[in-house]
Amino acid sequence: MNAKNRLFPILLLTVPAWAAITVSPGTDPNTFALNGKMVTPGGIVDGKLVIQGSTIACVGPDCTVPPGATSFAITEAWIFPGFIDAHNHVAYNVLPKFTPSHLTKNRSEWQDSKEYKKFKKPYDLLKQKQLSCEAIKYGEMKALISGITTIQGTSPDMACVRTLIRNAENENELDIDPKHIRTFILDINTFNVAEEKMDFSVTKSFVVHLGEGVDPKSKEEFATLKQKGLLAQETAIIHGTAFGESEFQEMAEVGAKLIWSPQSNLVLYGQTTQIPLALKHGISVSLGVDWNPTGSDDIFQELRIAAKVNEEQFAGAIPKANWIPMITANPAKALAVSDKIGTLTQGLKADITVLASQDPDATESLLKTHLQDVQMVWVGGELLYGNAAVVQAVKPNLCEPLLVHGSSKRICVKDTKNPAPKSNQTKQQIQSILQGTVTNLAPLVP
Repeated sequence: MNAKNRLFPILLLTVPAWAAITVSPGTDPNTFALNGKMVTPGGIVDGKLVIQGSTIACVGPDCTVPPGATSFAITEAWIFPGFIDAHNHVAYNVLPKFTPSHLTKNRSEWQDSKEYKKFKKPYDLLKQKQLSCEAIKYGEMKALISGITTIQGTSPDMACVRTLIRNAENENELDIDPKHIRTFILDINTFNVAEEKMDFSVTKSFVVHLGEGVDPKSKEEFATLKQKGLLAQETAIIHGTAFGESEFQEMAEVGAKLIWSPQSNLVLYGQTTQIPLALKHGISVSLGVDWNPTGSDDIFQELRIAAKVNEEQFAGAIPKANWIPMITANPAKALAVSDKIGTLTQGLKADITVLASQDPDATESLLKTHLQDVQMVWVGGELLYGNAAVVQAVKPNLCEPLLVHGSSKRICVKDTKNPAPKSNQTKQQIQSILQGTVTNLAPLVP
């Protein structure tokens, strides 16, 4: 199998579906009401979603719209919870595609190769120039335009990235303890937490790269995890590509979770995680892009790759009802933040993604969605991206234009309210800075 055959391309539809959003401006800048079809934990609800401040104040057919609220009448579209990318190396998404010259057996094999080290030189240079903030923010912009409102995989110490989408590890994003979520790459030879006891009374989500490969070495990492006392209900394992029946059974026994990145697995190893075995044992599965170089360009592509694998390799073992939770409720639970995000529920953060309808069924519509079909994206009650006319009505001349496969959008990158470092940077400024170092900068809109 040659490298090109491992890219698993998805055809891009260039004609956006028809959807309409009518904005009725109000006088209260912190109160909004969305009226349309909503995907809620109890099923599809045709009604209102009221936002007050950063929170969902009401969801349902009988919600009362407060005086002064700006209202949105939404037709031919679906209102979803903001999507959660359960795992992504965000800063690397400035880089173009990377396909190894041959399939590898484990993570170390391709990471230690000369071709990969050459490929990532621009990323290393960005770090040397102290431009990690710009790289991460660029990755966040790429995520935002695909409806992602929370992403896992960014250093919690990066204060400069608190202005766009949520970074799950950053305690200030969701008002959590600094050790609430901890992320590691487990190496059986140099495990950097070997002398440190994990306190699961504080750490509620231990997110760990494990079993990423197809050889015995990759599989042995699971034994190391157990030896270190790190297999627990709080554990969320990224990849698990090498796992079989026994590993999934033991994960299920303690309530550990799984994060799946099929596209990246296929490109690097030629096979992906045995999701049917995980589901057989009742393990909660979330979806993550992993990173754009070997993964999908956006969450919609990753969903379609997953659905293709499910059809061609898993004989349909993943039920249709699982797809939406895999990018909403499941990752919220895996990251131990389901009391704050992941569903359209009263009291949770107003993280909302509105997509043009592609099908009368919400799940089928999601699987047919492309970037141009994203109508609005809200993070914490603030509209950060969407159709140009809608964003302009809410934030006149505050956000930058962006053409997405023929659809006019606006994206709100510059943040004048948040005092985070570099919060005044615009989309254009970030792109220009990165292009000075990364000559082959990955496109913001693939």
